Amino acid sequence: MKMKKYIVLGLTPQGLAILRELGRAGVKVIAFCQSTKNVGYHSRYGKKIVFHEIDELKEHISNIVEKCEEKPVCYITSGEILALVLREYKELYEICEVSSRPYSVIEMLAHKDKMYEYALAHGMVTAQYATLDDPAHKKLTFPLFLKRNYEIPLFFKAVKINSAQELQSYVQQIPCECLQDVIAQEFIDIPNNRLLNLSCQGYYVEGICCGLYLSNQKRRLKKGITSYIEEFDNSDIGLRVMELCKKFMFGLKYCGFAEFEFMYDIEKQNLYFIEVNTRTCGLQSSLHYKFSNVSEVLVHPDQAIKLKAKVEKLRWMNIVRDIRARIQSRDFTNLTDIFRSQFDILAWDDLKPFIFQFLR
Repeated sequence: MKMKKYIVLGLTPQGLAILRELGRAGVKVIAFCQSTKNVGYHSRYGKKIVFHEIDELKEHISNIVEKCEEKPVCYITSGEILALVLREYKELYEICEVSSRPYSVIEMLAHKDKMYEYALAHGMVTAQYATLDDPAHKKLTFPLFLKRNYEIPLFFKAVKINSAQELQSYVQQIPCECLQDVIAQEFIDIPNNRLLNLSCQGYYVEGICCGLYLSNQKRRLKKGITSYIEEFDNSDIGLRVMELCKKFMFGLKYCGFAEFEFMYDIEKQNLYFIEVNTRTCGLQSSLHYKFSNVSEVLVHPDQAIKLKAKVEKLRWMNIVRDIRARIQSRDFTNLTDIFRSQFDILAWDDLKPFIFQFLR
């Protein structure tokens, strides 16, 4: 009897987390990445293959599928690879059991303007926005946050814009055909002493929530990448956020992991929806420490297995990232956080990925 095969696309930290879970479960897993510098490439788990062009990836996966008696399970863990698949490899959703899915939903949510439109229709609040091909973007109030509406190659990822002149200088550098893929959004300005950056991670099967937890992203790099989180309590705002996430996914019949991000003003009690990542996110490894049966869920993604909590209040840290975040912000308070936290990348049964961070 042949074992079911599992494919992981992307070996950044979130891909490494999935690779480890599947490897520890004893299943056959093949992971693809675009560089040997990806942290997960050095894991002891799974077979790793580097690809440079989409045709290489297609050929490798076709060979895997041909040798399987049933569809392989495929986890997409990289935003760049997800965008590549959506643009050039739609058939992956036909030949593999892809997480996350369905394709039509992932394609819709890959466009931030469509994502915001759906969110507004389901009780969420967003800052005002418009794509750069829409004249309405000229009526937005500065400062603005300029970012990709759809994952395309650009000379920037996200940037704060303070004036019409600065915006125009960026617009002039973007090809006309790409203006629809760049979105401008009014900047949400909340003082740090009033701000909660909330992340709600969950797993869904046919829109039904099989487990989630809410955390406060207490420290982040300036470019927005999280370095330290603390699980958020089940206060009124916590329960409200979780219910909004469940309602959002239920209507879409969504299957897979997802992360919702919100900003909350404690004083004014304003809650703003930022985005939803329809894949495993950068905090994926924290699920291993929060729930006892993540591996089982990954091995049987179609069985709607409920995630089982094993700790009450999780603290999680990416050590290297957190050092950088502290230096950037000159914040050296609560240094004992490191002694109370579970760690991203660092795992005693798989040390090479952590060590190789310093050798790249």
